[in-house]
Amino acid sequence: MRHAVYCATRNLYADMETAAKSLVANSDVDVVHFVIEDAEFPRPLPDIVQCHDVSGQALFPKDGPNYLKRWTWMVLMRAALHRVLPDVDRVLSLDCDTICTGDMSPVWDLDIDNCYFAGVPERWALDRPGLFYCNVGVAYWNLGLLRETGKGDEIIDVLNVHEFAWPDQDAANYLCQGFIGRMPTGFNSCPFVIQDGTPQRLVHYAARNDWRNEPEVRYYRTMSWAEAMRR
Repeated sequence: MRHAVYCATRNLYADMETAAKSLVANSDVDVVHFVIEDAEFPRPLPDIVQCHDVSGQALFPKDGPNYLKRWTWMVLMRAALHRVLPDVDRVLSLDCDTICTGDMSPVWDLDIDNCYFAGVPERWALDRPGLFYCNVGVAYWNLGLLRETGKGDEIIDVLNVHEFAWPDQDAANYLCQGFIGRMPTGFNSCPFVIQDGTPQRLVHYAARNDWRNEPEVRYYRTMSWAEAMRR
């Protein structure tokens, strides 16, 4: 089964839908998970989408050091996907400011049997010899291994004790060193990552303020779910 997941607070629901429609329209995906803060999504969704209400989550207390860091507390839920999706062993997680422009299906074929996750390396890490540090705006997670080894819960525990600049991303990268796989750049094309010349399959707007006005974004925003499912 090919699983994908997006995490969003209410103010990002529309962006999450837009991103997910671009994925469904271009890729062979079986289930798309929406991790949200409501018991029900405010609009009808196709059967391929499963919603998970985490509004009552107790994993990350509101007075924790990272709860209000980096735009939304929901990003912390990416560090808890092994708990939120207990029956899923592998999942592709994507930020809401991403648009798939090509087929993402090859991601699910990446060999991560011995990795906690795979991602695209970030440029700044080139200045830190020995550190393999990836952007997790698009990441392929081995949830089974995170559960089996206890590494997933270790990441949660560390996030509740230490403050990070980029909470879920920093914690996952620092704690998983030596067990991180490499994803081709084309699956996460954004200014922060090291380019490797692979064809672009996904655009990650990565905090650009004007990204919602891009033609690709407007195209999938106005596309219906029925149309996305037919493509």
